[in-house]
Amino acid sequence: MRIAAPQKPRVMDLGDTGSKVRQLETKLKAEGLLKGKVDSTFDARTEKAVVAWKKQNHWLNDSAVVGRRLADELGLKGTFKKGEAEGSQTPKTLRGASYNCKIGRNAETVGRTVAQIAKSKNLDFIQLQEISTYRKQLEKIPGYRLITFPGSKDRGETGILVRDSLEAKFPKSVEADVGWTNVRGGVAQPRSTTTVRLAGWLRVGSVHAPPGIDWKNGRPVGGEQRIRSYQSLTKKLAAHANRAQARGLAVLFGGDWNEGARTGGPGSPSWLANKAGLKKHPTGGIDWVMSSGLELSKLRRGAKYGSDHPLVTYTVKAR
Repeated sequence: MRIAAPQKPRVMDLGDTGSKVRQLETKLKAEGLLKGKVDSTFDARTEKAVVAWKKQNHWLNDSAVVGRRLADELGLKGTFKKGEAEGSQTPKTLRGASYNCKIGRNAETVGRTVAQIAKSKNLDFIQLQEISTYRKQLEKIPGYRLITFPGSKDRGETGILVRDSLEAKFPKSVEADVGWTNVRGGVAQPRSTTTVRLAGWLRVGSVHAPPGIDWKNGRPVGGEQRIRSYQSLTKKLAAHANRAQARGLAVLFGGDWNEGARTGGPGSPSWLANKAGLKKHPTGGIDWVMSSGLELSKLRRGAKYGSDHPLVTYTVKAR
């Protein structure tokens, strides 16, 4: 019989996200070891910087894992909590939501509104859309951290707000190939979907698909560039979902699809669901979710809270 040795408490390693990672990266950046921006994601850049710090300070252990001793050496504050990392919880039941914040609102109001929603609904995460001008306010919500990609093609237009205690790893931006010309004659950036692995078993994506397309009789109708943009995004999301499923993960994509759940045709949300083996969970509007490998219940289409889109809430449970 083999008995596994107890795991040593850790702080952070590859794939972790959140304020603790930001604190670490800020320290490494100040010492000239971190290349690029501080982005609160423990990625390959962070890994290299940690290893470089250890070598520079003559550590025998040159792994990229940040443990208690290294945290103390770097002066990281509040990094440990009972020997656990921030975001270490992996519950099998999660309470989630999707919400399009709507551009053009007062940023402070949006921040307070989303904070109120998260607290009053006791949410573990929220798939957010149209947030690029509200990031600073959303990042300040107590008890939660915002995962988004300001450097993505759409400049961080989508994101996922995650409870601090919940494990959130391997964030990724899935981006459409092309943008389109908007109604004012300007250039609209390609839409991107923010995804992250939550609680060790669920790959969540916040989707905001391009507008102005209808699938009639199985064919997309709309501007050529819009159609190309929509189809390239759904094609990449299908591949992303299939990779997650191959790793044994459940998948949950939700947000503003700019299409109902019944439309069909190449590149439509229904096409994506079919290609990736996802079950559609319609709400009667264009804000809805699709999933695989989980049980979804308590799906509700609620109030708009000052937006032009309703809040969609649900509960998911690992199978």
